[in-house]
Amino acid sequence: MVAIFVLTAFLFFILVDLVVLKFQGKYHPAFEPTFSQFDLSMFEKNRFVIPQNTLFSKGHTWLKEDENGLVNIGIDEFGMTALGMLTISNCALAGKTLKRGDILFEGNYGNSKVKFLSPISGTVQSVNPDILSKNISDPYKNWGVQLLSKDFSENRDKFFSGNDAVNWIKKEYIKLKSFLDTHALKPELAGETMFDGGTLSNDMLYSLVDKSTSDFEKEFLSL
Repeated sequence: MVAIFVLTAFLFFILVDLVVLKFQGKYHPAFEPTFSQFDLSMFEKNRFVIPQNTLFSKGHTWLKEDENGLVNIGIDEFGMTALGMLTISNCALAGKTLKRGDILFEGNYGNSKVKFLSPISGTVQSVNPDILSKNISDPYKNWGVQLLSKDFSENRDKFFSGNDAVNWIKKEYIKLKSFLDTHALKPELAGETMFDGGTLSNDMLYSLVDKSTSDFEKEFLSL
């Protein structure tokens, strides 16, 4: 009887702990998502070496302050490759004042258009024309806009950096696999492309249902 009481109490406290961690958006160590060999195939070849002094927003943009106090902002590797190779079609214009959450970049995965939101408020000082309508091999060497921002420093804790950024991006790719399984007209294609190393084929891209783009923005590009 005592053993049953102890076991019940133990399970109760574990449940309470899980509820609290769930509310905080964290995981209990015993239930931390694992990265199987299936998932890790996507992270080989040093793909997720995070540049120094670079921050990442939940909307898959990266930020880096330069020596003049301007914030360089670009789209991270996940954003560049999630649904195929992204081509940036539009950037916010120089001189435009943006609020956090305003549209910063617009791009295309094939025929599907997506919007990337500004992670901070500020005024666009410069736009990099070299990123427009081109495939970008190294997203971290190609910033898209430079912002003069008054709230960057006070909002740094809202962004990911270092190992936290690496782990977050890994989880985003695992979440992407589930997203593709759900939204593909041919679900088996998602598994095949992931086993091949995580790249999306044209068949996978064009098998996505019509509403996938808006769902993708809500799931992965919201701040």
